[in-house]
Amino acid sequence: MSGVVPIALATVWTALVAEVVIESARVFAGSIVLFGRTLVSPGIRPGILILCALAASAALAWSVAVSFARGRRLEQRMAAELDDLSRRRDEIVAEMELARRRTSELRALSDDYKRSLAELQDRLIVLPEIEDELARRRAMRRSAEKSS
Repeated sequence: MSGVVPIALATVWTALVAEVVIESARVFAGSIVLFGRTLVSPGIRPGILILCALAASAALAWSVAVSFARGRRLEQRMAAELDDLSRRRDEIVAEMELARRRTSELRALSDDYKRSLAELQDRLIVLPEIEDELARRRAMRRSAEKSS
């Protein structure tokens, strides 16, 4: 309903101006006439200028009414977009907070892992290399075979 009142006023004003122009043109006496009554008799040239000014004012009334209606629609659309942007901002802020918490948890897990790794390294059992063990056993068998 935005802009209905200005458009209605522009319509009424345009109807009045059209009536004045049509009736004044029928009279051919250089007078301004509305609803059959002579409002003023300025003469032909001033009468034409007055009628032109009235027609221009009707055009101006329409341009003001249309711009007002478009401005109201634009305001409503911008308000709706602002609400949408606010909602999206809140969602993104919530996602960022979740990411911060997850990052903090991952850092804590990493620190715990590093600490436990250091503790586990102190208790580590070093196993001999398999190749070295096999070579040692072969050497022992060969020496046992040579001595027997």
